Amino acid sequence: MKKYNKIITFCMLLFVMVVLVGCKLEETTEEKIKDLDYTICDEGKVPKGLYALIEQKKKEPFKLTYTVKDYMYIVIGYGAQDRMDLSIQLKELYLSENAIFVRTQLVSEREEHLGKDKVAYPVIVVKCERHDVAVIFK
Repeated sequence: MKKYNKIITFCMLLFVMVVLVGCKLEETTEEKIKDLDYTICDEGKVPKGLYALIEQKKKEPFKLTYTVKDYMYIVIGYGAQDRMDLSIQLKELYLSENAIFVRTQLVSEREEHLGKDKVAYPVIVVKCERHDVAVIFK
């Protein structure tokens, strides 16, 4: 039984070492190469699969990317809000050497609370050219 435990322990250690050797840390640089062209999509312009994901996640804050052929959709949801006067501003969207950086801001124009039991789910969907790099949400 002890021999069996030693073999299992050795195999687990060997597996961990192989996995760690295969991992590579890459430093993400924030230096802007260029601003990205983009489109803010309204509900009718969002792919059906992405729309279904948004509907599943919208009650809680979330961030996701979704790719279709040559395009990437960057989606940021701010979760359930009890206000109607909210809008989402895209502050930054740019490409660095090895990442896309995106920064949004939830903005309130005036204090306009929704009625009892009413909820808004502010979400922004940004469509841009597909790049095979990480997306960093700031």
